Amino acid sequence: MRLKVAFLWLVSSISWIGEALRCDRTPEGTFSPRTRADGRFVIEVSGNPDTYVPGEQYNIFLRSNGEYQAKNKFKDFLLLVEHEPSEKILGEVHNPSVGTLQLLGDMLMKFSEKCRNAVMQTNSLPKSEVQVLWVAPPSGSGCVAIRATVVESKEFWYTDDGPLSKILCEEVQENEDTQPNMLRQCCACDEAKYEVTFEGLWSRNTHPKDFPSNGWLTRFSDIIGASHTFDYTFWNYGEIASNGLRQLAENGNTRMLESELKAKSEHIRTIIKARGISYPNITGKTFAVFRVDKRHHLMSLVSMIDPSPDWIVGVSGLELCLRNCSWVESRVLNLYPWDAGTDDGPTYISANQPSMPPHPIRRIKSNSPNDPRSPFYDPTGTEMKPLARLYLSRQRLYEKNCVAQVDVSEEDGGVEGDKCEMEEWSEWSKCTVTCGRGFKYKQRAYKNPASNFVCNKPLTKRASCVAILEHCSNQQRPQEADPSCSLTGWGNWSSCTAPCGPGWKTRSRRYKNRKAAKRCAAGNENPEPLEQNLECMERECGPSDRRPLQESKECEGRAWSNWSPCSSTCGKGIKVRRRMAYRSLWGRSPARYNRGLFDTEDTSRDDDDDGSDEDPCMNLDEKVECINDDVPVCEDTVDNSVTENYFGRIVPGSQTRQDQDKKIIQEPIGEVVDCQMSEWTNWSGCNATCGRGFSTKHRFIRVHPSNGGKRCPQKILKKRKCKIPCPGDYTKRDPMLPTWGTANSLEHVQIDCVMTGWSAWSPCSRSCGPNAVQQRTRGILLPPSGRGEPCLHRTEERPCSLLACPE
Repeated sequence: MRLKVAFLWLVSSISWIGEALRCDRTPEGTFSPRTRADGRFVIEVSGNPDTYVPGEQYNIFLRSNGEYQAKNKFKDFLLLVEHEPSEKILGEVHNPSVGTLQLLGDMLMKFSEKCRNAVMQTNSLPKSEVQVLWVAPPSGSGCVAIRATVVESKEFWYTDDGPLSKILCEEVQENEDTQPNMLRQCCACDEAKYEVTFEGLWSRNTHPKDFPSNGWLTRFSDIIGASHTFDYTFWNYGEIASNGLRQLAENGNTRMLESELKAKSEHIRTIIKARGISYPNITGKTFAVFRVDKRHHLMSLVSMIDPSPDWIVGVSGLELCLRNCSWVESRVLNLYPWDAGTDDGPTYISANQPSMPPHPIRRIKSNSPNDPRSPFYDPTGTEMKPLARLYLSRQRLYEKNCVAQVDVSEEDGGVEGDKCEMEEWSEWSKCTVTCGRGFKYKQRAYKNPASNFVCNKPLTKRASCVAILEHCSNQQRPQEADPSCSLTGWGNWSSCTAPCGPGWKTRSRRYKNRKAAKRCAAGNENPEPLEQNLECMERECGPSDRRPLQESKECEGRAWSNWSPCSSTCGKGIKVRRRMAYRSLWGRSPARYNRGLFDTEDTSRDDDDDGSDEDPCMNLDEKVECINDDVPVCEDTVDNSVTENYFGRIVPGSQTRQDQDKKIIQEPIGEVVDCQMSEWTNWSGCNATCGRGFSTKHRFIRVHPSNGGKRCPQKILKKRKCKIPCPGDYTKRDPMLPTWGTANSLEHVQIDCVMTGWSAWSPCSRSCGPNAVQQRTRGILLPPSGRGEPCLHRTEERPCSLLACPE
């Protein structure tokens, strides 16, 4: 059986090798032997990596190099990716994969018909650069070789030599206990959004030594962190803890640390906050999201281990940017305990022993501190298990235009002096596509190749670009016009809005199928206009003419409302439009809009509102004559009717016998009277006798407007929240109850403690021997108040009846 398997493996290997050997890369039509490559043509990979990240995308360029670029061009080429055996991974690659090549919409290349995983030219026009997208193979695929054959002329062609061959092996991923090295500068152009998951692993089973006996008190505090710049971190290994970190490490309070983060907002992109996890879900998960960019490419977070003197778990300066100018797709990191250095207590429940002076933050290990009282101490020095684990998952990429961005200073490249001396930047490459939108790159290199391992200057820049052809021929063409969305012809121009001086006249049209109007307008990115406006002036205004209301500069910039429906259902009528109020645009007046951005609860700030939020621009309107298209002529009209117009005012008009809703707007007659309001009353008492309620105040209209006077404000009633203490409110809180919210004290009210029933007995703490115990707990439903009965004990313990442990 083994011989049969070996034979089949050998046959498949020979078949695979034979297929590779059958790929003859000698160019057609050439008669001379190949020329040794002299560097005039090169293969380059975006980011200039030495390894590849499984599943990542890379741009592969075949181009004329540097000084030869202007005068040396190639006619034909073959670019392929193939497996490359390596002694380092001999015997580990059972099914080698080389990833996939993808064309970038470029008309200069196609897939080769005679070689696998290869692309070639579509014509023999001179070229200085071609580009293809390569998706790296999955993990465990070993090394790949990117090779090129280039034809300069019938006499000169090159293949595989020097810069026409590039070998990339799979990047060795860091294990879950180590962090990647930080980059001083991130060359990623796009921004990224991540989800971070914090999973608790700390339990009596994973860390049994001196695990807190009152296990229901165990928890990880609320988690706080940030995405930030290279030159800032709010906690760091080996440094002294800040006051905010001390508060979190000793008490689990994140408030001061959050204030410290906000004070350094110039270094922070996102403040990360997640709810803590506690018994009985201490091995559960909690989540948060954050964003990173090329400046804020590091992430740090921290949480307190409770109970403990000042122990924390977390990560400081986790790098998410890759050297190939992209972002880490996912990462898993184990979290171990750290001593914040502010308290010298050696056990979970040690009494307060402030460190004087504070010590640097240091990792707690099984042999450090070398103190048997430490719950993590192991005389054998065995590595401890992690207390928690972080999972990072990239959720989304946000494409950014880097053309206008200023390059980050290159003065601090990681190592000073000649070791980090750079070559000059190359010219920008051609756009990655020949039509539509793509990218362009430029690169440089260290003068000393060894600098790749000690310097961190950016080697690649990327920018967005648009090809000469802005739209590709294979893009979806506009759909044929929908016959149900056909329009009527334009109506006649209306009369001028002003009898004298400058004004406007309008005309309109509509969809023939009124039922399809909304669908036609919503389904078209550029819907056909249904209305046209034109400036007009009937004549100059004379001394006796009533001049139109002049607009302030503020009102001139205000948008107009849509025209009202024609006031008449038949024949001639009037349609009106007004300057849009801020209330229509933003849902509130300008002052109230700005104020509302920050006010969340206190509605009493409206006390000074005396109606000034009434918008003066709302009184500016325009009226034009209109004709109803459906019934252009009225018959049998009944005069002297009164109806309500589009804006809610009652005006004299006439009415049809058919619909009895024809509206005619007339100019005001008589003296203009503005609305007059009373003063606001005092606030009323709270409408609740216990708990939360409202108090109100109101005003009323003293004089109604007439003849076009200033209208009355809509708000005549205000209300605000209030609260009346109820019996049972208290201020003395049980230490195990949540700390949020407020409470009122009524010490004179006698309330007895009310407790829940007992939980089920827990599993035995050991699997054998006389020291195994079980526990059960109960909680407090209602704490006592005043002279009420106090709460009884909340935990019970009993021994387990188990066999003796084997010796």
